[in-house]
Amino acid sequence: MRSSILAGFLALLTVASAQSEVKVSRTFSAVPGTKLDTTKLRPAIDTTFRKQPKRPENELIFNWGLPDPNNRLTAGGLTDKIRASLIEGKFPAIGATGWTPPDCDMGVGPNHVVCVVNSSIGFFRKSDGANTFLRTSEDFFKGLGAGSFQFDPKALYDPISKRFFILFLEQDDANKVSKSLIAVSDDSDPNGTWYRYRIESKITSGSTDYWLDYPGFGVSKDYVGFSGNMFGFTGGWLGNQFVVIDKAPLLNGGTATARSIQDQSSASVKLMSSDTTNLFALSVDSSDRLKVQSVDATSAKSVTVTVPPVGQPQGSVPGPSGHNLDALDGRLMNAIYRSGTIVATHAGTLGSDPKLVSRWYDINLNSWPTGSNAPKLTQSGNVAGPAGAYYHMPAVAKNKRNEMALVFTRTTSSIQADLMVTGRKSTDAPGTMGAPVIQSTTPVPYGGAGGYNRWGDYFGMAVDPADDLTFWAYGMVGRSDGNWTTVVFPFKITSYTELLKPVKAAAIDSLPSQGRLQDKVTSKIDLVDGIFSNIDSQVQPGVGLATSLTATYNTGLNGTTIGALQVNAKFTAPTGSTAFYYMWNVQTNKWEQISASPATQSPVKFERIENQASPYVASNGQVKVLVRVVQPSRAGVSPYTLKVDQLSVSVATRL
Repeated sequence: MRSSILAGFLALLTVASAQSEVKVSRTFSAVPGTKLDTTKLRPAIDTTFRKQPKRPENELIFNWGLPDPNNRLTAGGLTDKIRASLIEGKFPAIGATGWTPPDCDMGVGPNHVVCVVNSSIGFFRKSDGANTFLRTSEDFFKGLGAGSFQFDPKALYDPISKRFFILFLEQDDANKVSKSLIAVSDDSDPNGTWYRYRIESKITSGSTDYWLDYPGFGVSKDYVGFSGNMFGFTGGWLGNQFVVIDKAPLLNGGTATARSIQDQSSASVKLMSSDTTNLFALSVDSSDRLKVQSVDATSAKSVTVTVPPVGQPQGSVPGPSGHNLDALDGRLMNAIYRSGTIVATHAGTLGSDPKLVSRWYDINLNSWPTGSNAPKLTQSGNVAGPAGAYYHMPAVAKNKRNEMALVFTRTTSSIQADLMVTGRKSTDAPGTMGAPVIQSTTPVPYGGAGGYNRWGDYFGMAVDPADDLTFWAYGMVGRSDGNWTTVVFPFKITSYTELLKPVKAAAIDSLPSQGRLQDKVTSKIDLVDGIFSNIDSQVQPGVGLATSLTATYNTGLNGTTIGALQVNAKFTAPTGSTAFYYMWNVQTNKWEQISASPATQSPVKFERIENQASPYVASNGQVKVLVRVVQPSRAGVSPYTLKVDQLSVSVATRL
């Protein structure tokens, strides 16, 4: 912490909330380096651990001060409704590289996920999580003249140009070097050709040189831009720098015009992508104000938005046995532009309670800056845990249904770091999110005891361009050896449970020699109504007394249109028997066991989502379910009748 930086910034915060503007101060050329073909790098996957003694900065820039005493805005909280539905597709991403912290970010394309950490780049298939490329950023940007200290990575997918974009920062204290390394894929498949650039990011003011840290990164219809805090190589601070580059030349590896905009009244700015000409940016301006900025090739326009007060983090996040985590300074963790709105999140405190909450915002731009109305807060909420539970390191996004999702870390005195998700539907009460759902855990204490351990410094969140509904999150957890690893996972907010519709059985029967079905009236198994379908047991040599019931359903869906498939079973069976549940797999043409449990544990429900359900739905929409109950042969066992009250199927169309 530098006191001179703090004093200067607090003075700048007295600026009124009227719109202000900072013009371009310097124009220069972004000259391409040599192209990279990732398919030519061998090995394609290199997991070598390289210890990096130097760590990226996370300096405290300013203290927020007290909120406006007349501010009466309040933030919402959590409900007990679960909104985040985890779906198939989770995969381990990049493991510990020798850098701390990892700084996870990602871009999600139609078929691939590009993951970046300090200081490696990985490509993964969405369909099965297969890792097709993993190399260090030094390997990736080799040949551009870049140094070895490459950090604070960013990655994104631009649905307009259908390209992936990657950003790494480069810094060298001894030689006073500050560059930004940018790579652009030549299509929507990251495996192959990338156009690469090494762009000047240093600013000289008077006799002091400044380097760029903690970047924002975004792509609009016309521009590629990045932003960052400007620190002096020998001390001092110069606010934030925006660099705005013409987009079109970068898509073909051409020379582009770049502009530098120096904004000395902003810090830790999150520049973001948009589907407009302009880029947008957001930052914390005070404990109850956010600064919204519109950035283009001529200037950065700014206006502030009043929000519910929130306190700045103090100290560290207390973990088990003194293995504490870095709380950072409350800066914005991420911000996403979405159809004329901005959603953003960061960690803060409420009142005198030191525990961290994940605060989120939803801001309506009101057509600003082209319109006459100013941006305004639509809603805000706190994702807060019980006493002693710190909810920190959040990232947020919004999809086409205006559903929001948030990923964060949960830490307590007994929990080192759980990766959690929550979210909200557009129809939920303003400012609320649902009950958090755990995704991954940290099995042992992380890092060292005493002081604090760097964590984050940020997570990634994106909406799948394939459907504009599915959320993808990229976060950090600890490993069993005390080091870190990362995980990528998809989830949805729209709950298929609410969309499920029952399908009446078209036919029922028993398997040969595994029970005698007394009649084949299908309506008896549709509902829990005390009307039973009865199956008398038969001796199955070497097994025992067996009963079975198969049911066929015509769903009207197929493997590509099935969103959810739910099976409910309720029956009465003898003590000591076991129930086995199967579904017919149309891909293998076999009965596939789904579950097994004591037969007296009834009712039973199991559900398969999307691709998990696809193998059980035939092209003609048919689904087959089997319940098989076995009573092992032993003295005193008597024939029995399996009384099935319900064996029903419900389905929902894929969103």
